[in-house]
Amino acid sequence: AELPTLLERFEDAGYATAAFHGNPDDDELTSRGFTVPDGESREGGVSDKVRRAVGRRIADDSTLSGALEATNRTLGSSFGVNIASSSFVPGEVLTDRALEWMDETDGPRFLWVHYGDALPPHQPRPETESESLTSRRATRLAHACRRDSADLSEEDEADLRRLYRGELQHLDRCIGSLLEGLDARLDRTESTVAFAGTNGCALGDGDGWHEQGRSLSDDCVRVPVLVDGPTCDPGRYDFAVSAVDVVPTLIGAANREPPEVGAGSDLGSLTDRRVTERQVFARTTGDPPEVMVCNGRWKLVRRQSDGRERLYDRSQDADGVRDRSGENLPVHRALRHALDCFVESRGLRDRSRFGSGSSTEAVHQPGR
Repeated sequence: AELPTLLERFEDAGYATAAFHGNPDDDELTSRGFTVPDGESREGGVSDKVRRAVGRRIADDSTLSGALEATNRTLGSSFGVNIASSSFVPGEVLTDRALEWMDETDGPRFLWVHYGDALPPHQPRPETESESLTSRRATRLAHACRRDSADLSEEDEADLRRLYRGELQHLDRCIGSLLEGLDARLDRTESTVAFAGTNGCALGDGDGWHEQGRSLSDDCVRVPVLVDGPTCDPGRYDFAVSAVDVVPTLIGAANREPPEVGAGSDLGSLTDRRVTERQVFARTTGDPPEVMVCNGRWKLVRRQSDGRERLYDRSQDADGVRDRSGENLPVHRALRHALDCFVESRGLRDRSRFGSGSSTEAVHQPGR
């Protein structure tokens, strides 16, 4: 049987629930309880709505879809014109709709806001580091990355980094506005707020630029996970955590029973006791696919295609340059066994299960 969603758990507990997602074209959102706000995409306007509607029709025809993509690449790389506009709802619209929902409801509430503004291709944002760049320049650069990032000039690379930082600055403003709005509407001493990020863009590392989830380097797998609430004691804790801890932590903050099946732990229950070792796992869906286990200090990475393993001591080599596989056999064996269990439990032995995507998935189990 399919596990209940987080929204369903809170609804069963008597909470008013809402979730706002930046992608209105994802058909799975409504089936999972997400509310897609009314609003314009980044380019906005009636013409953009028409283009998106026509685009969805064309997507059903592979011949027309291929022709449209080829035309879009030519216009984008040569003239900075994008006929396949982004359908993501801007973060400021998501923030406004979320706060409007807060004004329309009362009692115990669960709110989920999913921003997508920092996803590529990036566009210049007012009052950020990228505001002096034009949309045409940004579009040309985005197509240049897809064509051959090796041809980018130093100026191109600098502008791509400015565009990315501008998106992050814009997103930071949106999140700040949301938190300020919640402070004005809630008693924060009785509320729990969680923030979970995702892996960022490669920005030139590993022969890529906008690729996501294709690397298990610390720069990609170390993502922000922040929780603030009455059940979490403030302090610094030296054990590995994962984004999959967010769901059980929120359930624990609401004094609900944790799910019987699923990954993650209530972080609020771990801050008042000593955690000697905790293992977190991740996998890529790039080519070749890789899996990883990390206990905080040591990280073991395995390439699925041939089973080759690399062991890194993160306390001395945060960049993952030196393979220490032959230097600490007890650690290597312990992590290899944990990784074997993870691969078996997730059904990852069949390489065909990975597909060609670029997402990273992380789960954890307490260390033994």
